[in-house]
Amino acid sequence: MRPIRTFIIAGAAVALLASTASAQSDIAPRTAVSFVGGLGSTTSTTGVALGGSLLFDVNDRTALEAQGTYLDRGAGADALSVSGSFLVNLISGRERIVPYAAVGGGLYRTSFELANPAFLGPAGAQFGPGSTVCPAPGTGIGPGPGAGFGPGAGTCPANVAGYWGVGEMPGFYARRLGPMTVPPGGVWETRSFTDPTMSFGGGLRFNVNERLMVRPDVRALVVFADGETQTLTVFGVNVGYRF
Repeated sequence: MRPIRTFIIAGAAVALLASTASAQSDIAPRTAVSFVGGLGSTTSTTGVALGGSLLFDVNDRTALEAQGTYLDRGAGADALSVSGSFLVNLISGRERIVPYAAVGGGLYRTSFELANPAFLGPAGAQFGPGSTVCPAPGTGIGPGPGAGFGPGAGTCPANVAGYWGVGEMPGFYARRLGPMTVPPGGVWETRSFTDPTMSFGGGLRFNVNERLMVRPDVRALVVFADGETQTLTVFGVNVGYRF
């Protein structure tokens, strides 16, 4: 009888452990790698957004996300956003369709080809190489090509040779160009800005099957610099594989 009793107890223990393991596997954290495609938009520009994300399910209700996205900002400009976010599922993450909210932060780096006619354009012969000029947003007078109106953006030195129109460059960045030296050969260089960001938004997670998921997602990306902000709206569709 004793071997039989031991066998029954052992069998019950194995069954209990198997049941527990099965239950745990249903809610075990999973990692998903996704391709992201969509659009990024401001009040003046809408362009393609492409990237990828890594999603880690902490539990049935929360997840952590890391994402990198390239954004086309129009002729002569582009940007890269790198962020980390905390996602909260509004219902159980095991449902077929799961709405979620997201909040996060990161860095946003944008670059402008200043020689592009949409911005400063060709330096031409208005000023000699080595001359100091100030960026001038807006419309009005100014010796530089494109729209320009003195005294320019930011702090201009007393010996400034003139003002240079910034064309379609957003004031959020034009004000930070500072005094510029006309380059040899008359070709302006590319100028980049890297700023901290916060993001807010949410989306829907469609659990197509155990491995495949699709997440349409919209975020407001708020960029901070010098006490000012610029907001982008980024809509993307994540197509992900869980493992």
